[in-house]
Amino acid sequence: MWNNKKIPLVSMTVMALAIGSTYVSALETQVGETTVGLYGYARLNMAYNFDRDAGSANEGYFAEVAGSEDEGDVGDQFQISATQSRIGFRTSTPVEGSTLDTVIEGDFWSYNDDNTRFRLRHAYGSWNGILAGQTWSNYNTFVAATPTLDFFSTAGSYGGYGTRLAQLRYTIGGFSIAAEDPKAQLAENIDGSLPEDASLPDNDDAVSSMPALSLRYEDSMGDFSYSIAGIARQLKYDTGSEKDTEMGYGAFAAGAYHAGPVTLRAIVNASEGANSYLYLSGDYFNGADAYVDTNGKLQTLSGDSGALGLSYQISPHYSLNASHGYTDVKLGDPTVGGNAGRKNKNTFLNLMWTPNERLMYGIEYGYFETELADGREEDASRVMVAAQYSF
Repeated sequence: MWNNKKIPLVSMTVMALAIGSTYVSALETQVGETTVGLYGYARLNMAYNFDRDAGSANEGYFAEVAGSEDEGDVGDQFQISATQSRIGFRTSTPVEGSTLDTVIEGDFWSYNDDNTRFRLRHAYGSWNGILAGQTWSNYNTFVAATPTLDFFSTAGSYGGYGTRLAQLRYTIGGFSIAAEDPKAQLAENIDGSLPEDASLPDNDDAVSSMPALSLRYEDSMGDFSYSIAGIARQLKYDTGSEKDTEMGYGAFAAGAYHAGPVTLRAIVNASEGANSYLYLSGDYFNGADAYVDTNGKLQTLSGDSGALGLSYQISPHYSLNASHGYTDVKLGDPTVGGNAGRKNKNTFLNLMWTPNERLMYGIEYGYFETELADGREEDASRVMVAAQYSF
């Protein structure tokens, strides 16, 4: 028989609300020695964009804030969606003195026309510290993740790659090391001129002959939690007639301090050729790591990001959250045009009501700014309301 059982996960409700990828309760049953759990939630998001398009009902994104020069201001918009709703399946089985855990999870947020296609988020197993499959990058942390209603959340706040990656990871204590899908991002058609030159190599020509390698240490001391990490990855392109290779590197440090009802969070991230690991550094998630110049040479791009957050637990059921974050992908050569350089910022203020662990209601104000390589600066603001029912 299925029964309701609270499952303590990752660390805290922050992650469940900020990124919606975790869960606080599940329906469970026992099959032999295996505990089988079904979890998820139904969620409705509503958003009102002021003056200009700022994204979808689920999230704001900088590609829409920037728009195009001939688009102009779109005007006020109301949007509504339930596609963030998700479902997951997990098992836990004692095996050879350790526990074998598996997770398969998906939602309905996708890029097809009606945005209702099922999308795989997590699919992995772990045993005795060895994880294999698809989940969040090891070069990632939620220590500095301030809860937002916005699905994408605060720019720069997660430290790592915006989507989940296939990987092999080993964890012992607070240390974890991983070999991951490298996912290099080459700037599209950059040659120092505008419009872009379609004859130059771009992201379609990106390849790799080695995985991205990351090392992370995450722990806590009393009321202070922290995470530090580094990553090294190869950047390479090969068109068949020409090719080149460079290395990219990144490092971040994140911390959170809990003082009674108040939690303070901060994170900083620096990159040379690893800007795709600066969260929300591009049009959507991942900024450009490098570009190919007119001599066929890869040129890495540097970048940095950071975020600050404050949460105040007004009462056991009400919380107030504020956060601000940025990402900055810099142009190594001032003559480079196209879409490589970009500065993104966003700010959120929300009030969340959680009558119990299965229910969440909230209202949020979001403000977005973006500055493009051609000097254009755009901004947008929106109000979002959400209701979430978990099982």
